Amino acid sequence: MRDNEGVYKIMNAIVYYSNTNQSKRIAGYFADKLDYALLDIFDMTEFEFDNLILVFPIYCQNLPDKIKKFLSQTQAPNLTLIATYGRMCHGNVLCEAQKKFGLNVIAAAYVPTKHSYLQEAEFEDFKELDCVVEKVLAPCPVAIPRSYKNVFSNFLKNQRSRIGVKIYKTPQCDGCNICSQICKNNAISHGVTNKDCIRCLKCINACPKNALKFKLRSPMRIYLKKKKQNKLEIYI
Repeated sequence: MRDNEGVYKIMNAIVYYSNTNQSKRIAGYFADKLDYALLDIFDMTEFEFDNLILVFPIYCQNLPDKIKKFLSQTQAPNLTLIATYGRMCHGNVLCEAQKKFGLNVIAAAYVPTKHSYLQEAEFEDFKELDCVVEKVLAPCPVAIPRSYKNVFSNFLKNQRSRIGVKIYKTPQCDGCNICSQICKNNAISHGVTNKDCIRCLKCINACPKNALKFKLRSPMRIYLKKKKQNKLEIYI
């Protein structure tokens, strides 16, 4: 429903930002349990909700720029934040989001999922999220505690991903440009990435000719050898 000012009003929804399908899987679980509308963040502009669950990945221990913009434009008296992370350090994004945007958060969670650059298991402990569902149905505010965040995590975060991961096309590329069509960040054209690429690997996974590849450079390989975290943290 659209009001007189052109703002869409939706009572209950799950909005997801997902480039590798990890966050979308979790958003889908909440949609099934609550019978809420399931919406891709890229299909939206400004919205008002009664109850909103926002599911998104953490990049370099920070909120994605798309999530920052969405939160600055959206009103929701009952907001649940679900941040997925690739079993490395998740940083302090939930606490930062609550404080920066003055949000009335009723529940939140850090969910460990498959890392984009590693061959590992996906998150399957969906039943552990049922307590979040119960909190959504009986909302009251929650204070998100501060978590550890590397002091250098804000330093050149976009450049770090490009330095750590190289994406390149092989001779199998036939110029179909599907990579450009599926990239919501407009970060690739005919297999060549630009400065807006966040190295999510969505283009590589979608290439019908398997013509796009990625290579981890030394800094990223060293980083990924760190001890993995597999802790589901829920705040209700």
